[in-house]
Amino acid sequence: MNFEKLREFQDWMSDSWRIPGSTCICCVDGEEVYRHSSGYADIESKKRMQGDELLFMYSISKVVTSLAAMQLLERGLYHLNDGLDIYMPEFHNVKVRHRLEDGTEQIRPAKTWIRVRDILSMTAGYEYTTDNEYIRARSSAPGIITTREMARALAETPLTFEPRSRWNYSMCHDILGAFIEAVSGMRFADYVKKYIFEPVGMNNSFFHLPAEELEKRMASQYSFNDTTCRAEKIPLSNWSVFGDEYDSGGAGVISTAGDMALLADTLARGGVTRSGKRIISKAAIDLWRHNVLDEEQLKSYSWDTLEGYGYGLGVRTHLDPAKSGSLSPVGEFGWTGAAGGFIVIDPDNKVSMFYAHHMLNNQESFTTPRLRNLLYACLEY
Repeated sequence: MNFEKLREFQDWMSDSWRIPGSTCICCVDGEEVYRHSSGYADIESKKRMQGDELLFMYSISKVVTSLAAMQLLERGLYHLNDGLDIYMPEFHNVKVRHRLEDGTEQIRPAKTWIRVRDILSMTAGYEYTTDNEYIRARSSAPGIITTREMARALAETPLTFEPRSRWNYSMCHDILGAFIEAVSGMRFADYVKKYIFEPVGMNNSFFHLPAEELEKRMASQYSFNDTTCRAEKIPLSNWSVFGDEYDSGGAGVISTAGDMALLADTLARGGVTRSGKRIISKAAIDLWRHNVLDEEQLKSYSWDTLEGYGYGLGVRTHLDPAKSGSLSPVGEFGWTGAAGGFIVIDPDNKVSMFYAHHMLNNQESFTTPRLRNLLYACLEY
């Protein structure tokens, strides 16, 4: 193994391209084979990236949330084909918004029910909205809502299409967080801490932290401005989190690259942590990363970065190297985050990578396919 090419690419992105600062960690079967930080945690003060900074994980949280759901599945607490309303009655008799030929809209009862698998696979009919009349009505104050109340608000929100008719990136994982509460009997953040963060050794992973802790420990957050072609500093806030009572399953995790690398390595090793604890079975991981979209649903799964990939139960999964141009094997899985997080999990070879920068408008269509290919190229040298 020789990771010089990956190091050079990472340095180039920070020194000469658009990325303020980054950290990347690669592991093979429990051994850390590469760790490098590049660029700045704060450009303005010239504070270098060290690799232990807290970062908003944004949609990398979906890997954590769907992992929690798969743990509960293998405990027999639900079945994928169960109706969601068995556990969350508010999802009984959901409605669908139909656009008529004359341009008007009509709201009708859905033709079929939402199953648990539809929430995991993003085929339930929802969109990504955190502000509508139903959410506002459920808030106890502007922007204040609990995990379960958000789910109730989304249950009242008309779907944008009939369940299972297509794939759409949406609030499904936030609903999934509330589902985990309903099934486990625990607050979602507490469940994740007990059954994922603590056994894996993710001691710097949270759903909520006081503002003073973020200021002290978090890398500055940036957003890339396409007009000025530069990263501009923005406040340390996460638009997906509505106060300390709301545990966002879709985007709420705060963590470090080191913690997330431990999780990626655990999953690449078939669910066994470095301390020897099993947090999930290999069989459940294989089901989790198995493509569940049919031919028609795959037509709407059309992001450029996902060419050659399918979607499992909450994660992307590699299907076709000829289409993806990826050096990773079929079955490699993971997801990305809005601020630049990227997780690669390969259980067949016990290989994993976690990469992160902290910039919205994250340039992932450029960074992620190159980082993944560099990983596998470096492993061969």
